[in-house]
Amino acid sequence: MNASLLSPARADAPARSSFGRAALAAIALEGLLLGAWLVVWPAHPPKTLGLHRKPMAVHFVTLPTPPRVVPKPPPPQVVPKPRPVVHQKPHPVPKPKPRPPVVHRRPVPLAVPVKKQLPPPKPARRVPTPLPPPAPAPATAAQAVDRYAVILRTRIQRGLVVPPRVTALGLSGKALVAFELTPGGRLLWVRIVRSSGIGLVDRAALAAVRSRSYPPFTKNMPHHATVFRVRVGLNDRHHGGF
Repeated sequence: MNASLLSPARADAPARSSFGRAALAAIALEGLLLGAWLVVWPAHPPKTLGLHRKPMAVHFVTLPTPPRVVPKPPPPQVVPKPRPVVHQKPHPVPKPKPRPPVVHRRPVPLAVPVKKQLPPPKPARRVPTPLPPPAPAPATAAQAVDRYAVILRTRIQRGLVVPPRVTALGLSGKALVAFELTPGGRLLWVRIVRSSGIGLVDRAALAAVRSRSYPPFTKNMPHHATVFRVRVGLNDRHHGGF
């Protein structure tokens, strides 16, 4: 082998032996110190600094033994005595009583009170209805209607009121007015049949018919409502005449 390679190993050997010796010496020194400390420790115990402990008294108390509880025996169960079975006697079925024989009796008629017969009522006297008067003859009725119509024209013409401006203008005209009267003289209706051509005159003629009162029909006139026709209006400067 090469001498250069073996030289380091030989150089490390003295160093390893010196290290082992030092370690053994240290261990031996520590063992001596530990043995000296164990010898010195019981003679000089460590002192407590500022700590004064009082001794604690401990008393042992003996507890009494608890009494033994003896369980009570359960009460004896009372068994009920069986009731004697009572057999009920069957009730006797009552016998039906014999029915008495049915006797059919005739009902006795009750006395009916006799009512007193009232005398028959006297017949009421009939009041004879007045018969309507006989209708007049056509010729007689026509004459009576004509005479009545003359009375109507006079009354209506007298009641005619014409506005002053119509008179001032000198206007003239006549309106044919138709109206119906009852036999008692009551007016039913009125209207213009033929106009006068002047509205003021027509309205005045209607107002004249409505404002008049009329006498009842004469006995020779028809006994029903009748229609009359009358000419009412102005005639030049006066309103008299037809």
